[in-house]
This record gives sequence, structure tokens and C-alpha cells, in this order.
Amino acid sequence: MEREQLDFLKFSGEQISVVKTTLRSVNSTLRTVLENEKILSKGLEGMVKRVNEQDGEIKEMFTALSLMLTTNEHAMQLNRAIEECRREYKVLIDAVIDSEKGVIQPQLISPAQILEQFKTCQADMPSDLSLPSQRVLHT
Repeated sequence: MEREQLDFLKFSGEQISVVKTTLRSVNSTLRTVLENEKILSKGLEGMVKRVNEQDGEIKEMFTALSLMLTTNEHAMQLNRAIEECRREYKVLIDAVIDSEKGVIQPQLISPAQILEQFKTCQADMPSDLSLPSQRVLHT
């Protein structure tokens, strides 16, 4: 019986050594996993920080681009308005020059409007006066 007890104690001792070694290995593995987790966590935090910085830069770029597009649109509208003013100014100068020659500029008053005014004024005119072209008024 003593032999069996000694064998059992020896076997138990061996098993305890195996369990201790296994626990040390598991403990070491858990420490390594914890260290790796910390490294990964720091890496992820760095990535989040970088993405947020890039996001801010991208937002700034889009804001600048939007501002530039709006400015370009306003510049185009201003150019159109300036060109329209130039055309109107040219018409006015041409009208002044033509009026000195006795010519009515059609951009100021259309021939149809002139005829309409002739027809309106004809009834109030004295009978001994006549309009430049009676034929045009009757058509």
C-alpha cells in the first residue's frame, strides 16, 4: 500500500508540475495578450486621431472649394451685369449721336411705338398739319 501511495504522490507531483507549467504558460500568454491589446489600443487611438485630423482638413478643403465656386459664380454674374451696362451705355451714346443727326434709335423706341404715338396724336393735331407719312398710319 505504501508503494501505491508513493506512486500516487509521485504521479500527483508530476501532475501538479504540469498544471503549474500550464498555468505559467497561460499567465505568460495573457500578459502578452494584454500588452498586445495596449499596443493595438494605442494604434487605434492614433488612427482615430489621424482620421479626425484628416476629416478636419477635408472639411476645410471642401469649405474653401465651396467658397471659391461661390466667388466664381458671383464674378460671372458681375461680368454679365458689366457687359449689360456696357451695351446699354453704347446704345445711349449711339442714341445721342444719332439724335444729333435726326435719327431715332430703335433701341429707345420701336417703330411700332412711334406709329402708335402718331395715331394717338393725329386726332389732336390741327387739320392744316400732317404727319410725315399718312400712308404708314393707315396700314
